[in-house]
Amino acid sequence: MAPAVNPEEIVLLLADEYSRMAAAYDANVTPHFALIAERVVGLADPRAGESCLDLGAGTGLLACMIAPKVLPQGVVAIDLADGALAAGTYRAARYGIKSIRFEMMDVRNIIYPGRTFDAVASNLGIPAFGFDRCFAEVARVLKSTGRFVFSEWGDFTDPHHEAFLRAIERHRSPNPPKKLAELRPAVAFYRQSEATKAIRDPAQVTAALKRAGFPRVAVRTEIHKVVFSPPETFIDFRMSWGANEAEVAGMTESSRTAFLAEVKDELWRHASGDRLEVDWLVHYYVAKLG
Repeated sequence: MAPAVNPEEIVLLLADEYSRMAAAYDANVTPHFALIAERVVGLADPRAGESCLDLGAGTGLLACMIAPKVLPQGVVAIDLADGALAAGTYRAARYGIKSIRFEMMDVRNIIYPGRTFDAVASNLGIPAFGFDRCFAEVARVLKSTGRFVFSEWGDFTDPHHEAFLRAIERHRSPNPPKKLAELRPAVAFYRQSEATKAIRDPAQVTAALKRAGFPRVAVRTEIHKVVFSPPETFIDFRMSWGANEAEVAGMTESSRTAFLAEVKDELWRHASGDRLEVDWLVHYYVAKLG
């Protein structure tokens, strides 16, 4: 059966949700991604005087790590979620960084001339839908001596996330408001799509990079152990994605109370003391044109 929305509509719906949840995302999600971003910076090795592009920049974590290293040049940070970019602008100002230009832009259609950037980087910001178009655009705007470095999730199962989603399914409203009714099929399609599976498969990503014009591709895979302490902070983490927050917000008060109690009990049962440990599988890609 055809999906209720097409992939391009899904991209826009999810961007809207990232915008809506930008403050919560920056507070509850971004700190857990810092180690992954540090790995990307290390592999990208940004140098003084280089111009860099951050794809799917979100709330500016990676851009703020790169910017001090490339002075007196700067970083262009692009994303479709304007709320996330606003949070990124605030982050940069908080750290006194003035060399980042945040722009609302589709990473699959980069509005810059060819051979503009010395390095292009991304921390979990490559889109599942149209990542081949994104790679072709990067090959176009990257200087011939430049490098493209990014992180992406591997194909793994987080049992705590799966339990969280099952609990949402049990307690969610059978009569959702209009916005949530639009969001549900979009999220379901995204999670089950072949594109989402492909972006997590190094063989398919490597092949797409080579088709885009990157003959040299190296892949490094790591398992990151992430700690949530106390365990219920995992709920805050997962609730900082718009679809999850919308589902919980749409529950009746009694259903919401039962949902939270069920998830908290599940998390504490798997905790060690007051620490819940989760393993994340992450792939790091380094691609070069020459």
